Amino acid sequence: MVPVDRRPVNTPDAHQRGAAVKTRTPERPMTEQRPTAHSAWRRLWLVPLGTAIAVAIAACSSASSSSVQQNSSSPPASQASQPSPAASSSGASAAQVNTAALAAAKAAGSPTKVPTETIGYLRYIAADSSDQRIYNAFVAAADVLGWKVISCDGQGNPTVMVQCMNTLLADHPAAIVNDGIPQSLIATGLQQAKSEGIPTVYTGGSLTPANLYTAGYVPPDAAMGQMLGNYIVQQLSKLSGTQDVIAQTFAAPWGQARVNSLTTAIKGTNVKIVAQPAADATNLVQGTQSQISSLLTQYPNAKAVWVTFDGAVSGAAQAVAAKYPGESFPQAPMVATFYDELQTLQLIRQGMVTVTVAEPLEWCSWVAADQLAEYFARKTPLSQSVRPDYGADMTFWQPTLVTKANLPPAGQLVTPPVNFVSFFKTKWHAEFGVG
Repeated sequence: MVPVDRRPVNTPDAHQRGAAVKTRTPERPMTEQRPTAHSAWRRLWLVPLGTAIAVAIAACSSASSSSVQQNSSSPPASQASQPSPAASSSGASAAQVNTAALAAAKAAGSPTKVPTETIGYLRYIAADSSDQRIYNAFVAAADVLGWKVISCDGQGNPTVMVQCMNTLLADHPAAIVNDGIPQSLIATGLQQAKSEGIPTVYTGGSLTPANLYTAGYVPPDAAMGQMLGNYIVQQLSKLSGTQDVIAQTFAAPWGQARVNSLTTAIKGTNVKIVAQPAADATNLVQGTQSQISSLLTQYPNAKAVWVTFDGAVSGAAQAVAAKYPGESFPQAPMVATFYDELQTLQLIRQGMVTVTVAEPLEWCSWVAADQLAEYFARKTPLSQSVRPDYGADMTFWQPTLVTKANLPPAGQLVTPPVNFVSFFKTKWHAEFGVG
């Protein structure tokens, strides 16, 4: 591993635990927490799809300016009610996970204590369900370790992300974590953090370059894109003639990696990309619906709509359903996307989305917490591997294709190949006496 300059950070008062949940903007004093787009989006799981999309659009458009939320040691109720993974006997057994966790704890060093810390968290867009999964997982891991998390919602807006980064830095956290924000958008803040000895960690999405960050732990975006691209080619190759694909793009490195994999998958096949609309992170659902509706009119022979930014999938699904009411692939274009969000799985169940490539996003947050815990407790440098080795068969990040044929039960996510939550709780209990 490559050593990184990380000087100790003094965080007076930030180490106090059990504070009430608060919200403040960078310019205003702290006030009581108000309902946010985050809580509005979570309620989408409880309402019909059409109403849900309308609520999501309203939630996104009404999001306030950048704010910092201070989370006590226990996640708020809106964060605690997470969807459960589907039960499965596949993957590593409980005994294997336990053995590997104890081995990892022993390899880390003699039992010690992990200090109480305050961690800053810069969210890409809190209204997005993938963001919620990654962020809530980090809050859950921090709770086990006895840490407080203060967060700020970037709202998908680069200007707001800069404001958030500055606000978090002003609070002098022990570290700053985010969920896949390109370093070019917050370069000045990352440089300031480095000069102050504050580790910065990105999760949730591949970033290149990432030299201003201390470390990053992310899903295999290119492999996920290749898997989804191969599926599209396989399905479209059954049809005669050239098959058109509308492929949504997104400028972030993780978005580019996914689309590049699609481009690789279709080489030498009967599949071609005829349009590449860019997703708007500040208007994911309604903006995507409008884009795809126009392109379906322009390219009436399109047989697939690729959605790079998973939070935009409901917009694409609505556009296809409006253009081809009551029809599904191959009469209508298939809709293909990423991650097994509950809304996405429901759209598959309804026949509005054909396929997604699932990946247990939450592992990134638990690994980030583990790496930071080792740094705080032992001054161990953070692993420079984006997917660190935690032992044989501990592959937390294995992606899988999900169609109507292999959906998990309603209300449940796809089962991870390894119970990483159990792994880290066991590891930390043996190592730090927590959990």
